[in-house]
Amino acid sequence: MKRQQPRLTQPGELPAPRADADSANVLAQAVDALAALRTPYWLGDSAVSLHALASLITHAQQTIPEAVSLARDQQHTWAEIGQLLNLSPATAARRYRNPARKASENNIA
Repeated sequence: MKRQQPRLTQPGELPAPRADADSANVLAQAVDALAALRTPYWLGDSAVSLHALASLITHAQQTIPEAVSLARDQQHTWAEIGQLLNLSPATAARRYRNPARKASENNIA
């Protein structure tokens, strides 16, 4: 299979999220690794894989606010962050402007 060459961005140009063979491979490895850590005697059970996938999604969703905060600390604009998250700048700002407050509201701090 021919691998797609990475598309280099220009200054100020940021890529939108994408799901491709690379991300699918990394995710599959992560699901398998987490399933093996949590339930090594159930490998191959689709429910174990589903639970591992849901756990990784939940963790990723809880990690985004801190990643956004770090990007803002590095002077990235809401337009840039929105583009990276496939959101409008206004939606990105509304959703992630104050992650500490939102985390405490959701009890995920």
